[in-house]
Amino acid sequence: MYTLNRILVPTDFSTHAAAALEHAVILGSQYEAEITLLHVDEFVVSPLGALGINADYLDIYQQKKITFFEEQFALIRQMVKGKPVTLRAQAIPGRAYKVIVEESEKQLFDLIVIATRGLTHLSKHLIGGTAERVVRFSRQPVLSVENPPLRNGRISSVLCPTDLSPAANVALSYALSFARQNSAKLYILYVSELEKPEPQSDIIKRMPVLAEHHPLAETVKVEYVFDRDIEPSNAIIRFAEDREIDLIVMSTHGKKGLRRVYVGNNTAEVVRQSTMPVLTVTHPLHRRAFTRPVTEKADNTLPFKG
Repeated sequence: MYTLNRILVPTDFSTHAAAALEHAVILGSQYEAEITLLHVDEFVVSPLGALGINADYLDIYQQKKITFFEEQFALIRQMVKGKPVTLRAQAIPGRAYKVIVEESEKQLFDLIVIATRGLTHLSKHLIGGTAERVVRFSRQPVLSVENPPLRNGRISSVLCPTDLSPAANVALSYALSFARQNSAKLYILYVSELEKPEPQSDIIKRMPVLAEHHPLAETVKVEYVFDRDIEPSNAIIRFAEDREIDLIVMSTHGKKGLRRVYVGNNTAEVVRQSTMPVLTVTHPLHRRAFTRPVTEKADNTLPFKG
């Protein structure tokens, strides 16, 4: 079963990041979890910062940033006051996606909640954004969100797509846990190739035994859904929108295995296109395959941690 004790929420103090924090607070309240709000200051990877240029105006700028961080974190603490969560705040220098992934591993967070857009307001459909890179490289579960929580964050339906591979089926334990925790209905979706349709009877025979993924799977209301499309991501998004699904849960891997790090896989496309929250998880085998962090070590010298 999946429990949440520690949640990491990256923030650039945008309205999109505020929406991500709302999702984290709702989830964290169910488990009385600790939430760490993380801001990554990318000054050190800018030309001035990388070259270590010293100037009075830069010192003034850096001090203003620290003051701003402290003020923003104080405001956010007031916003979540009274909620059954503990809030910590941290500001670390470096490249955003690298620091997020590294901190999630070093501090053993159970979940990263990240907005698919930020201050730049660039389209989340663009390849290589921070959220997409975090999804690709994180070995911790990642909840990607675009909008503030709907219906006070109530989850009444969960969609779990699978290609029936062991890597894809690992998402089932998370989907079953969330569905059971929220008394929600779970849809398990299998998408066949458009040009090579499979008999539904054959697909059913290959369906996973849910009791192997959650000890109380029989208490969850489950419906199996079968579709066909040239791109499985199209069918996933179409079904989620038609049924107004509250949460999509899927693995970062499928039959193509480690190719998750390349652009174009179904998980990346769903994260880019979905307007509803998407929880992505990684198979333990692939966690072991990356025995070292996939990112460079950050220079954690920014003088703020609280």
